[in-house]
Amino acid sequence: MNLLENPLFTGILPEELDQMKTCFEMENRTFREKEEIPMEGKVGILLSGSVSLNRLGADGNLDMLEYLTDGGIFGSFFSLFDGGEIIAICEKACSIVFIDTCHITKQCSRACHHHSQVVENLLSLMTEKVQQLSEKVEILSHRSIREKLLCYFRLQSMKTGKDEILIPFSFSALANYLCVDRSAMTRELRKMKADGLVDVNGRQVHLYPM
Repeated sequence: MNLLENPLFTGILPEELDQMKTCFEMENRTFREKEEIPMEGKVGILLSGSVSLNRLGADGNLDMLEYLTDGGIFGSFFSLFDGGEIIAICEKACSIVFIDTCHITKQCSRACHHHSQVVENLLSLMTEKVQQLSEKVEILSHRSIREKLLCYFRLQSMKTGKDEILIPFSFSALANYLCVDRSAMTRELRKMKADGLVDVNGRQVHLYPM
């Protein structure tokens, strides 16, 4: 992905971005699959590949909070949880541009328009992260695996306005995201299909009207 296409740089001109690459000391790094990605004090912009953000619970297990693909933004700046460490893991070989958070949040001595615009964009992105967190809370508020699955599918369907849903990650990752056992989730999906609630073909899911 071109950096100018990233929502963090909405309203930024090409020549302004060139200035910011130097001013913000942007660093491009690559990571291998399953490699942990350091993000303390940084904002990461995912150019290619995929990354999962996971919360390390008191029991030592990782609970997936978010799955990011091209254009995704993550970092300590977006960590909205207390009482648990947030760990970023490369799920598919990725290329990431890092910016030290201090370069974004510190006051610009020249009061540059593009600096102010990036801060404004960052605040908007944080609002979106809060909304995504609310979705996660809504899903996990349901007790049964079926209710969690249906809630997840309905939320995805509402975003696209379609009954066809493409799960953006593996079923193992979906089970992790829903905080359920993968085998139990697979069995429940079969029951849901038999009950005429969904049809599953690979990662493609068709949600039938209730």
